[in-house]
Amino acid sequence: MGNPKSGRSCGFTLVEVLVASLVLILLLMVLFSTVSQTSLITRRATEKISSFQGARFAFETVTRTLSQATLNSYWDYDDPNSPVRYLRTSQLHFLVGKSGTAPFPGTPGTGEAVFFQAPGGVVGDPSLHGGMEGLLNACGYYVKYDSESVPTVFQGTVAAKYRYRLMQTIQPTESLAVYSVAGSAWVGSVGAMPLADNIIYLVVWPRKSATDDPSGQVLTADFSYDSRTGATTSPQPPTANQLPPLVQITMIAIDESSAARLCATSTPPSEISGASDGLFSKSNQTDFASDLLAFESNLSNIGVKYQVFTALVPFRESKME
Repeated sequence: MGNPKSGRSCGFTLVEVLVASLVLILLLMVLFSTVSQTSLITRRATEKISSFQGARFAFETVTRTLSQATLNSYWDYDDPNSPVRYLRTSQLHFLVGKSGTAPFPGTPGTGEAVFFQAPGGVVGDPSLHGGMEGLLNACGYYVKYDSESVPTVFQGTVAAKYRYRLMQTIQPTESLAVYSVAGSAWVGSVGAMPLADNIIYLVVWPRKSATDDPSGQVLTADFSYDSRTGATTSPQPPTANQLPPLVQITMIAIDESSAARLCATSTPPSEISGASDGLFSKSNQTDFASDLLAFESNLSNIGVKYQVFTALVPFRESKME
């Protein structure tokens, strides 16, 4: 008689099947979690890029245009009738000051406004003066809180959209008033157009290089700058009819959802204006760094999504010692 078969059969037991199924489920859960996290990160990154795309373009425009600023300084007699000494002279002007304080347009509490001349080649009548890229224009940048213009036909039916806006002014060559008016009367908001929405603060910091001043790159006590200050005195101050060696541009933008939530009336929202209260009053490295951190913290505390853009713009034309 033959012996009966001994040992295990070739199939899987129920326990083995259950264990294998459990391992498969765990692997699928890990894979699903990884895919979900990757998708979430990608979506958030895409949304952030999209939210601040306009701000990024505006920032690049500001830094590119500002880098072309000129004063075209030259040396001339202090008095053509009774000359005694040479003075550095320029008919052009470079100005930085707080927005919303004379003579600068803009909304108070939104940082600095900057006005200068640069060879933009913008003319009012291209048929007469077109094609000359070296023609000078007066340019300016500042932040203003207001509503966008609503066409007359829609007024009363379309609600005003209040936003912080980065404004740009470009004065055509034919209208260049810096030659014909005294002081800073050429500065203003005539012809200003919004460059980007949701820009809540613009810091324009004229400063020295680290080589010139390793202690903190301090050029003026605050962020203001006037190239005509002391221009007719002797001896002239180092800033007279001179561009600063560097200008640090720092722009703070918020996303549209935060703006829609807070910017509901014609009055600037206290949450945003309060976030910068008492900040950016002294132009030195230590205070600037701490003020920027405080501003960012204040925005985070009120649930505002933001992005900070910073760049140093050098001026090769500057001969400041």
